[in-house]
Formats: sequence, C-alpha cells, structure tokens
Amino acid sequence: MNTFSSLLIDIKNLESLLAKNSLSLQWCLEATNLLKKMHFQFLEIFQKSEVPLFWDGGNYLDEYMEESLNILDFCNALRSAISTMDRYRLIVDVAVRRFSDEGYLGSAMNMTEIEKLEREWQKLYGFENWKIVNLYKTGRPKTKTKDDEFCASYAVRRTMNTVCSLLFSAIFYPAPIEKDEEVYRDFSQLKLFPSSLRKLVCCFSEERRGFNDNSRPVLVETKMVGSAVEDFKVQILKGVALNKEKLGKSIDSLQKSSLALKEGLEMFDSVVNELFQEVVKGRNEILGMVASS
Repeated sequence: MNTFSSLLIDIKNLESLLAKNSLSLQWCLEATNLLKKMHFQFLEIFQKSEVPLFWDGGNYLDEYMEESLNILDFCNALRSAISTMDRYRLIVDVAVRRFSDEGYLGSAMNMTEIEKLEREWQKLYGFENWKIVNLYKTGRPKTKTKDDEFCASYAVRRTMNTVCSLLFSAIFYPAPIEKDEEVYRDFSQLKLFPSSLRKLVCCFSEERRGFNDNSRPVLVETKMVGSAVEDFKVQILKGVALNKEKLGKSIDSLQKSSLALKEGLEMFDSVVNELFQEVVKGRNEILGMVASS
C-alpha cells in the first residue's frame, strides 16, 4: 500500500497547481495523470488479492470490469470535448488569417466573423451543450466482503470518482461532488485522504465561485481566446476610428491565445489516450487471469 502515499502527494499537488495557475488544461492533464496512477493501484489490488475463490461467481471480476468500463466511457467523453475545443480553435485560426488581411478589415464581414466566434465559444461549456454526457457515480460495492484489499479497492474507486467529478466540472458543466469519507476510516494508509480531498474540492469550488454564468467556459485557455475575441470586437466597433496598431495587437493576442489552446489540447489529448490504453491493457490482463485460472 506504499503507493497510497504517492497518490496523496499527487492530490496535494493538484490543489497547489489549482491555487497557482487557476483552472487550466495543464491542471486537467495532471488530474488525468492522477487517474492513471489510481487505476494502476486499483488494478494491482485485484491482481495481488489472495482472497480464496477470488473469481468464484464472477463478483470480484464484475467490480473491476464495471469500473474500468466507466473510465473508458469517461475518456471518450473527454475526447469529444477535446475535439470540440480543437474545432473552435481551427475556426479562430481561419478568422485570424482573414483579420490579418487589410482588405478584409474594412469589410462588413468583420462582425459576422466575430459573432460566429462568439457563438462557437458558447458551445464549449454548459449543460445545454453537454447534457448527453453522463458522469458515472460509484455506488457501494456489489460484492459483500470484509477483505481489506477489496475494501481498499472501493476507497480507490471513490477517490477516482471525486477526481472525475472535478474534471467533469472543469470540462463540461458544474456537477455535484459527492464525498464518502467513511470508506477511508478503516485503513491507516488512507487516513489523510479525506482531508486532502476535502481541501482539493474546496479549492476547486473557490475557483468556480467567480463564475456566475454556468454556461461560460472556465478553463484559462478558452477564457483567453474569448477575451481576445472580445477585445478585437471592441476595436472593430470603433469603425472609422480604427487604430491599426491596437488592431494589430488584438489580432496578435488572438493568434497567441489560439496557439496556447492548441498546445494545451495536444498535451491533454495525449494523456487521455494514455489513460484509455492503460485501462484497456488492464482489462485484458484481468481477463487473461480468469482464462488461466
């Protein structure tokens, strides 16, 4: 169970990163890395369990297979969100190229482009845009046992669920974050988990508190692009009083914010894919154990 101390450090690091850099794709990346480590721990508990008749009735197998399938579904939802954000970024890049054309700047099409960017930006977050995405909830284990290893696996499941809820609220729309602190009380290795998770959730909630509109994107990178679009819009609305120097800076800001979004999405996508592949690998290993038993 030494790995639990490492997970605890990662949870504290997530809180620290959130306090320093606000909600960003980098934070989402680190949260996904934590999910990957927790899945490894979850899988290892099942692989090393010495419970007699471990596979009898398939109950223990079902616990892992159900949870791992939930993680795969969540990864697919994250991929969908990444694809939507990347699509928006490509629209921004096209607009930047058009805005950089001096002949285009005098066109009435300017506002049409800006309004399109604003509409697409609103599709990045909020219940109406992502209501088809379901956040899974980990219920009490179906298998009745007093085995410490198996009970520890449930504690890991609850921790993964908390981290998934935070990621869900950062990427899709605000979701209630359930805490079940009793699951940690029977394990000395996990006694610090409840307070650390509580601090992380509180820090996250504080960060979200400044957003009165739950339909607006909350990630730093998407907010930067939205702010750059708004600044460019202000310049365009000045009409004949256009200041080319300020306009140029606005275009440059839009371009840089789009690049930052691209880089963040690429790194985040890579980690989500790694998590997906690790879970698929774990499922195959468990099935292999069953086949050889």
